[in-house]
Amino acid sequence: MYRLLATDIDDTLLATDGSLPEANRDALRKLHTAGIAIVFCSGRADASIRKVAARILEPADDEYLISFNGARVVTADTRRIVAHDYLPLDAVAQVVAYAREHGLHLQAYEGDDFLVERLSDRAEAYAAATDTSFRVVANLVEALPEGSPKLLLIGDHELLAAHRDELQRRGGDVNIMFSKPHYLEIVKAGVNKGSALLRLSEALGIPVNETVAVGDAANDIDMLRAAGVGVAVANAHTEARAAADVVLDTHADEGVMQEVVRRFFGG
Repeated sequence: MYRLLATDIDDTLLATDGSLPEANRDALRKLHTAGIAIVFCSGRADASIRKVAARILEPADDEYLISFNGARVVTADTRRIVAHDYLPLDAVAQVVAYAREHGLHLQAYEGDDFLVERLSDRAEAYAAATDTSFRVVANLVEALPEGSPKLLLIGDHELLAAHRDELQRRGGDVNIMFSKPHYLEIVKAGVNKGSALLRLSEALGIPVNETVAVGDAANDIDMLRAAGVGVAVANAHTEARAAADVVLDTHADEGVMQEVVRRFFGG
């Protein structure tokens, strides 16, 4: 018997155009009514995830948000922090210096906003896509005395892949992954959606073997491996498919959550 469903947001719960299929909404409402713990997981900030979740369920503190690729776990209503683990300032400073050196678009996070050092089309497009706001600051390091839950580089995939390799070669207390081909995510070493799911399941008293996780991308791999059953949607990236226990026949655009309910929750 499974008691918790953790689902990625973009290209898993939301369709490729960013819309929410009614079938996915209705399936999650059905599970919630049946007493299944629903956990919305994303590289997004929890303020952004909450707006998506609120279109499905009335925000309540028996729903949970895993945000910033696992750097923060909060309740959906009051956003009470269950767990958090941020990039320390020295790691932020190293990545900021690298981004400046190579002219890369870099975002950091504080509260409900993301921060950039210069206005750009990429910042405006990200704000529109995630329904969030941003601030331009003179110096990201000085603006983040307590560090940042994550850093995000946005750009061409092949270029970012090369920078990922170089950043990994330089070492440091970081974990680096793609959430989308043009989004390179940087969090503290050891932080990922999987570690966050394990911490949350322990806090809720739900054995991890009673959890189901659904995702599509590289930043979902640890979550798929950590869950009792890791499930990849039909159009998931190759790495996510390989990490999953089950690959579904459908994807977000086709109402994938109906298949999830049918196959794992007896609906």
